[in-house]
Amino acid sequence: MTDLNIYAHGKLLISSEYFVLDGAKALAIPTHFGQHLKVSYLNLSANQIHWKAFRSNGEEWLNLNFDKQTLQSNSDSKEAKTLTKILLAAKELNPKFLSGKENIEIETRLEFQNEWGLGSSSTLIYAIAKWANIDAYTLLQKTMGGSGYDVACAAIDTPILYQLKQGKPEVQSIHFLPAFSDQIYFAFLGQKQLSTQGINIYKESTADKKSCIKWLDVITDAMVNCTSIGKFEQLIHEHEQIISETLHLERVQSKLFPDYWGKVKSLGAWGGDFVMLTNTRSRRELTDYLNTKNINVIFSFDEMIYRTV
Repeated sequence: MTDLNIYAHGKLLISSEYFVLDGAKALAIPTHFGQHLKVSYLNLSANQIHWKAFRSNGEEWLNLNFDKQTLQSNSDSKEAKTLTKILLAAKELNPKFLSGKENIEIETRLEFQNEWGLGSSSTLIYAIAKWANIDAYTLLQKTMGGSGYDVACAAIDTPILYQLKQGKPEVQSIHFLPAFSDQIYFAFLGQKQLSTQGINIYKESTADKKSCIKWLDVITDAMVNCTSIGKFEQLIHEHEQIISETLHLERVQSKLFPDYWGKVKSLGAWGGDFVMLTNTRSRRELTDYLNTKNINVIFSFDEMIYRTV
């Protein structure tokens, strides 16, 4: 067997959070930060998988052994059980996967901190699917669930429009580099958010989702084609209002940044992870302001968004 090196991009969901599950058109972007998965086949016949995972700072945070026949681990940790579930699902989708007798050594290396919410799970799903030669969306549905936009980002090197049509993903590669991109920033709130909590609130909502989806589709298209920071800020405000009023969630700007001079938008699960901010002042003024909120992880558009040119 030939050794493999697989790379998956992280992700940010710019528009249509939650509603993307029911077919809303979403703007999503792959990030500079991703995850590497290295597969080494060893000339040993002990039918073992040795799995090591490393954080972005090089620290080893997982060291597990799996039996290749049962795919059960020597650990009962949550992470070990999750990996077993994914590997078993991959094996079900491709019975030839892991059928050899040689030992396998796996190394995963994140380029972002686990708690940032940039896709430690989705990048892993994509990488394992690539290794197993199976469909990543199918593997996602058999394991983690979700809309799949994050898996789409893992596989691509451009911003995308993502939409579920009759339950099947449609991915359109687009150009999204606004003329005002130097006035867009991303900041980590330091409050890792479980997306399942927000999804449960969404699913329990009795609001007119079809009407909301129509508006979100219009806003998403307008964001992609926007040519001025003022209009972009208006679109952010309208988008936040729709989500807030429909799901009865407080907007992040009114909750955490009521005195901020630009606009702030939640990305993905509301209440944690990254937010997007517009900033018409200097980066130093923005940094100083966010530091007063104990927010220290701040990226410009160019620093965050993966670009080939």
